[in-house]
Amino acid sequence: MSATAPLAAQLRLRLAVRAAAGLGLLAALSVACALMSVRTLAPLDTLSALPHLLAAGLLATVALRTLYWLWVPPSRGAGILLPDARVPGLRRRVDRLCAQLGARRIDHIVVTPDMNAAVLCRPALGLCGPMRTTLLLGIPLAHSLTARQLSAVLAHELAHLSAQLDRAGAWSAHLRTWWLRCVDRIDGDRSMTARLLLWLLAPVVRLDLEQSVALSRLDEFEADAVASRAVGSPALAGALIELAMKDRFLHDDYWVRVMDQAEDRRRPRMRPFREMGLGVQVGFVRREALAGLDHLLRSDGGSLDTHPSLPERLDALRIGRLGGLPVAAEGPSAAEHYFAGLLPTLSLAFDRMWWQASADDWRQRYRQARGHRRLQRRTLL
Repeated sequence: MSATAPLAAQLRLRLAVRAAAGLGLLAALSVACALMSVRTLAPLDTLSALPHLLAAGLLATVALRTLYWLWVPPSRGAGILLPDARVPGLRRRVDRLCAQLGARRIDHIVVTPDMNAAVLCRPALGLCGPMRTTLLLGIPLAHSLTARQLSAVLAHELAHLSAQLDRAGAWSAHLRTWWLRCVDRIDGDRSMTARLLLWLLAPVVRLDLEQSVALSRLDEFEADAVASRAVGSPALAGALIELAMKDRFLHDDYWVRVMDQAEDRRRPRMRPFREMGLGVQVGFVRREALAGLDHLLRSDGGSLDTHPSLPERLDALRIGRLGGLPVAAEGPSAAEHYFAGLLPTLSLAFDRMWWQASADDWRQRYRQARGHRRLQRRTLL
């Protein structure tokens, strides 16, 4: 057990208790307003019909609005569920890591278009039902790491799951995130009822957000510590550094080149997910990435960042910032290793998702570039 474990346990308990109290109060308010609305209509007669109807309508509105604030199941996001039979190697690797870390078995593996990996433990029906675990694995991340490096990243994510040793831990995390989603929905509601309630809850909400950020950071350090005992600190640090460099390359170079096609094409010739594996292999220049590594290793996260910065994580792993850094692993990418036969299908699906989401922005860039070229021609004439 780490030195920060008692503090993390205290924060989990406090946040869970306040979340349960907040959700309970909202549920009680909704039920109370609904019952009062019904009772207001009970003695209805012709002389007092209008006031009773107005009061009942107001109470019913508050009850429905409160129910709307409460009903915020977690977002499913964009992803493709992979049957175990299609990725047997990945399933075996995940199962071995779960056994090694003492984490519950992963029920589903979902591939996403994000540069991220995460493990979710949520009720099967959204807000209730038996707990189900899902591994989210971004295909850009799989293109960026080798199979061994991906194992280190998965060990970190599964370490979060191993911290929830019983159902109480899983439900505590579920209540905390459910309450924060409720607060976010109330904050986005412009009604007077929402404004009043948010004003009343402001001190509690502020404390919840501060403690949630603090707990998230402690959980990240704890997951790193658990994962490092399973795969070794150098392996985990190497994966974190490789991921940081590849993430910067994809964000600052690869996706910029993809969108630059909009300067002279109505539709992209280069399909980002179809070409991503080759783009990382050919476009990523390790010498240039290492030259910019000093900036990555000196940048510190903000006070509201839920994840520690790379330097903080390396320091906690006792890996020097500028010396003694692990050498990058060689070999095929994790995407080639685990998804070789599925890559064409996955790439096609994610390219379609990407085009549906970015088509409007693409067309706007194309029109702006065409207008700029026309203006240049008129200027020359």
